[in-house]
Amino acid sequence: MKTNILLTLFIACSFFCNGKNGVTRIDMSHYQTICFDSLVTNISCTKLENKLFEQCIDMIQHKDFLYFMGSTIAGKSVTIYKNTGAFIKELTFSDALLVNSMCVIRELEELWVVSRFKIINKFKLDGTLIKRVSLPFPCANIIPTDKHDFLVYSGGTCNERGNIEGHFMALTDLKSINKLFMPMQGKNEWPYTPYNLHTTDTNNNIFIFPPRIDTIYSYNFQQKELYPLYSLDFHGDFLKSDKGFEDHEMHEIITKRTYIHNRYSFYQASGKLFFKLKGKREDFCFINLKDHLLYSFDRLFDQFQSRFINPFVGSYKDKLYLLVWEKDLAEHYQNIKCNYPAIRKILPSLSTDNSNWILITIDIKK
Repeated sequence: MKTNILLTLFIACSFFCNGKNGVTRIDMSHYQTICFDSLVTNISCTKLENKLFEQCIDMIQHKDFLYFMGSTIAGKSVTIYKNTGAFIKELTFSDALLVNSMCVIRELEELWVVSRFKIINKFKLDGTLIKRVSLPFPCANIIPTDKHDFLVYSGGTCNERGNIEGHFMALTDLKSINKLFMPMQGKNEWPYTPYNLHTTDTNNNIFIFPPRIDTIYSYNFQQKELYPLYSLDFHGDFLKSDKGFEDHEMHEIITKRTYIHNRYSFYQASGKLFFKLKGKREDFCFINLKDHLLYSFDRLFDQFQSRFINPFVGSYKDKLYLLVWEKDLAEHYQNIKCNYPAIRKILPSLSTDNSNWILITIDIKK
């Protein structure tokens, strides 16, 4: 009995170690491989009207609305749907190639779209334009913390284009700087907007996973401080911001997969932080917030594989949202059994020649 207990403790310690100041080190080479289906309690499907974008960067569910930030060769736009999939409106921008991110300010009942790394385009929830505001500092992403304060991500550069007083993040009322976080590091000269910088849990705790930084942070509302929560140890395989490369070197890194050069689909559901690695490793990972254990899986429900680099596009409470092409779903189930009633129900209506969007809502086991 004692031997079994000691063995269990040893295995747990091999997955993570507690560092200073409450930081937990996660050894990214030690994980438990699982089947994604073991996490799923239910799946539902929603067909979206009017396909207006080719790639989805982010999605927000709020009240009866679904907001998708999507991209085409012409740039980015925001498409608004009802929860039923009915099309409401497309928000287009004259600076479409310079649209950065979006967020919903729930206390104000407003949709904000950031563009040009400094402009906030404010809309009502139905897409009616309210006004545009120019910020006095660089901004790629806005994270609401309460009615008055916001966490702003600058874009992450070593010059004035993408840092705020020498830092990558700031707590601000959008007029003045209250606090600064994440001292500037690395050699990036051009600001960058990551796919989904942050996620929240059911208690509205904020988790932040900055680009090319191997640390996940959490925001303390009472202290108004940003703390490192997880230090991800990739044993040198993760391309951090302190490594500067020329364009041709980055091309080789991406094509030959010499590093893990990016991460996507950073979302929380049912007490689990999900993200997908890109490059040397291309698996999905999640960290259980209760015991800090790391898990990995390669495929999704019924062994489905997404064609997109950013498969999960959103989350809400215990749900993950996956956006797929109609034909991908139809082709996948031609020679494989479907284990989910909602998918079985729509399969007869799907065409292998149609690339319309289908939103898959996945309930994750607690």
